[in-house]
Amino acid sequence: MSAPKHMIARNRILSTLVPAEYRRLRSSLEQVELSKSQALYAPGDVIDHIFFPDDAVVSLLFDVDERRTVEVAMEGNEGAVGFATYMGGVSSRNLSIVREAGTAQRLAVNSLKRLNMQPNGLPGLLEKYVHALITQVAQSGICNRFHNVDARVARWLLMTQDRLGSNEISATQESIAGVLGVRRSSVSAAASGLHRKKIIHYARGQIKILDQRGLHAASCACYGFMKRQYDSFLD
Repeated sequence: MSAPKHMIARNRILSTLVPAEYRRLRSSLEQVELSKSQALYAPGDVIDHIFFPDDAVVSLLFDVDERRTVEVAMEGNEGAVGFATYMGGVSSRNLSIVREAGTAQRLAVNSLKRLNMQPNGLPGLLEKYVHALITQVAQSGICNRFHNVDARVARWLLMTQDRLGSNEISATQESIAGVLGVRRSSVSAAASGLHRKKIIHYARGQIKILDQRGLHAASCACYGFMKRQYDSFLD
């Protein structure tokens, strides 16, 4: 389904474009539905589209071994999935999988190349986004190495909430353990602690954030650092 002409961009990269440039781009955008657990790109897949999530959340996963993957970054309405082709890449090096269903604006790579936009338009924003994403990947590595599971779970919930724009998150303890690369029992203990403190309510794979300040306090400083990196180029 093509993006309606009156559409106001919900993706923060697209909404940051000056109106004239967004109008030129809009006819090349296609609104698509992304379903939970849908793989947008697997390792080796040719990247032929860039996805600008509206309210969907996408995990960038890399293999740990033959049976396990770990999330190295999370992308949502602040970002673009498949941007590597803009940087000269042809195929995906990681698994990009939808964690939270929603919509996205899809742009064919060939259309992006034909648009020949101004350097301070979409190309410039994508370059700045790459820097913020690399920062997230690096900070996530530091967080996974030095911070305890309780703080990492709180950070992950805050990052997911930002990208969903909602205080309600659908996630099982097993799925959170999978993306964080930790034991399910560790996530269960962390979630139970947040539940007892009435920071979240957790039941049957549904998490509701009740106390925003409490969740910030439970998280490590990595969350604020990564958020500032994205906000700095989008504001």
